[in-house]
Amino acid sequence: MDWKRRVLTLGTAATAMAALLISTPASAHTAGTTRYVSTAGSDTNPGTARSPFRTVQKCATTAVAGDTCLIASGTYRETVTPARSGTASARITYRAAPGAHVVIDGSDPVTGWSAVTASDLSELQAADPTLAGSDFSAAASAGKIYRTGIALNPELPGNQLFVDGDMLGEAQWPYPGTDPTRPIYNSADSGTTDTLYDSALTQPAGYWTGARLTSHNWFVSETGTVTGSGVGSVTASGLPACVGLSPNQQNLYSLTGKLQAFSHPGQWFYDDATHRLYIWTADSGSPTTHVIAAKQRNVAIDLSGRSYISVVGIGIRAATAQTSASSTHDVLDDIDARYVSHYLDLKVDPGKVTASDPCDVLTAGETTSGILLRGTANTLRNSRIDYSAGNGVLVSGSGNVVTNNLITRVDYRGSYAAGINVLGSDQTITHNTVTNSGRSDINIDNKVAGTTSSGNEIAYNDLSDYGNLVVDVGAIYICCHVDLAGTEIHHNHLHDAALFAASAPAPGVYLDLSTYNATVYDNVAWNRTTYGVVLINPNGGTTSGNRVYNNTSGTDRKSVSLFGGTYSDTEVANNIGDADTMDGVSSTDNLPQASGPQFTNPAEYDFTLEPTSPARNYALVRPPATDGYTDPAPSAGAYQYGATTWKAGVATKRTKVQAESYADSSGVATHSAGTGTVLGSFDGGDWARYDDVDFGSGRDQFTADIGSELPYSGGRFEIRIDSSTGPVIGAVTVENTGAWDTYLSQTVPITTTRGVHDVYLKAVGTSPGIANIDSFSVFRMIPQ
Repeated sequence: MDWKRRVLTLGTAATAMAALLISTPASAHTAGTTRYVSTAGSDTNPGTARSPFRTVQKCATTAVAGDTCLIASGTYRETVTPARSGTASARITYRAAPGAHVVIDGSDPVTGWSAVTASDLSELQAADPTLAGSDFSAAASAGKIYRTGIALNPELPGNQLFVDGDMLGEAQWPYPGTDPTRPIYNSADSGTTDTLYDSALTQPAGYWTGARLTSHNWFVSETGTVTGSGVGSVTASGLPACVGLSPNQQNLYSLTGKLQAFSHPGQWFYDDATHRLYIWTADSGSPTTHVIAAKQRNVAIDLSGRSYISVVGIGIRAATAQTSASSTHDVLDDIDARYVSHYLDLKVDPGKVTASDPCDVLTAGETTSGILLRGTANTLRNSRIDYSAGNGVLVSGSGNVVTNNLITRVDYRGSYAAGINVLGSDQTITHNTVTNSGRSDINIDNKVAGTTSSGNEIAYNDLSDYGNLVVDVGAIYICCHVDLAGTEIHHNHLHDAALFAASAPAPGVYLDLSTYNATVYDNVAWNRTTYGVVLINPNGGTTSGNRVYNNTSGTDRKSVSLFGGTYSDTEVANNIGDADTMDGVSSTDNLPQASGPQFTNPAEYDFTLEPTSPARNYALVRPPATDGYTDPAPSAGAYQYGATTWKAGVATKRTKVQAESYADSSGVATHSAGTGTVLGSFDGGDWARYDDVDFGSGRDQFTADIGSELPYSGGRFEIRIDSSTGPVIGAVTVENTGAWDTYLSQTVPITTTRGVHDVYLKAVGTSPGIANIDSFSVFRMIPQ
């Protein structure tokens, strides 16, 4: 569906803008002027209400301190680069008009498609005989492959194609599925430094020569170029010498970059040499029945060198927004950004500051991807960021604020990029929800951040579903030899590590390779957070000055793990869950899980304390971790008994529904699972109705706890209102969770909907096995 937020109960944005234009008088171009932009305007116009500009850039060129650029609904395919800064008392503001849905888009439409003919195929096979007998050749012979001539921007770090608003995956073997954050890969049987062996490689010699090999192996993601292939093996060059291709806890790999990689409908390939773009649509039909667009610009809003600028209520698509080291007091507010960064080749980041070593590829995309919030005292707030090959947000410089943002489906190339990547000092990272990342949800990495990370606050964030591509991760991961003096990590929810990530270190907070002077308190972790809320790993080196207080391990046995090395001046106290001891560590007043902490409602992840909990009056006074206690002595764990219960993540208005509580249905059934009763037997064509779901004054997001397994993932269900044939307000493409009754949260945007409605979940198609659903919610973020 169209991802942009829309409003059902108001008139169209065009009508709203027309009314605004009529009611707003034209004014002279002086400080404090409101200037108008509309896709129906012209850049030869004066930018008044009745004669608006056509491009946002024209307004950006004209605006001076105090001005506002008011933008009407529409898609603006441009890069906006303001010519001037505002001032402390007269900001320049770029704002969506009331009720308008504005998108600044980095992609352009692609047309001119024609089916690959038998003559075209013969020419291709003559140039590369291994194409004969490939899935590509079979599909082309059947008239399913189309191509067009287009020059894609060679300056981009990666090409990206969209069909009807959604990203289409590059042709890959094996077929990756529809979600780049949980792609399907093959697993190598064995390997060496540059060769991997897999019995699934049945293609003839030379078939994969020239392809891009992607490997996710242990803690490293890497790419190289295949220089030789035969039955059962491929050899590649350009790989880092970090861990090689020998399976070490895992070696997931894929092959792209050749026509031979077409393995399934719903893929594309671009030939750089001939400037030909090939597509096999998901319905195997003509691309002329769809809206096809290709990424052509990397930046939608460029505030580099500009200060005191506000951007409010703007959508960004297939591009990013950025400030620079000299930017200050810029504000990005209520930004709806989707597909902010994309690349496939993993290269050493240009911002690396450490001496060269074989694992430098870990830095790929760390300082170049995501919303780039650089400089001093800049703010990103109340925003949604969905899909990025690298970061959701990079924050660097000092004194910047990232707060109340929903960040989903990021780091799908699996490097040290993260939902939020933190460089610099005195950064404030609070009340964000980050979920579904290839590696870590929040990252501080000495390779790009240096060895000092001081004065940062990482607090009240909800972090989950991390480690989808590599292992040895944390919801918050900090490495290596980083001095955290003055940085505090507190009041975060850390939970639901990715399914296979839990087989290796996947704690809530991971202080790796002699990171020191950490202050970590009042955090709560649950579900597959192996090694506890906090893991400290000197890796045989030294660490000191760490303070780990009042953390709660809700479902896992460990609260604090200490790996081998030399410790000094370290205190671990007041935690709920088993805490390791080590020479040089004061480990006291930690309540073991065997003591039975008596949480209020652990089934609903409420880890506050019951009145009879042994954690009451158990702990030492350790401010600020124990602030607010009302008993004679503090409680162990992250919640002081009797104190106001704190919350983490974005502020929302939410209506939650248990999926088994349907009022009527067709084809579905309920059954018992580990989470309680759930909805199952949900096959193509089935539906379930939920009466009187309250959307309040407006909900624009849908989230559900969904279970599915291969090969059934990729099925879809629609969210309809008022009848089984009523308006579609959203759709979910189901991701593989490993098993039908293993549930992971999926969040998608929906059409903004108000009031009380019957909601129908309706499975698309006729195929069996769409999903099991535990619960779902409709919600909207509350600006803070």
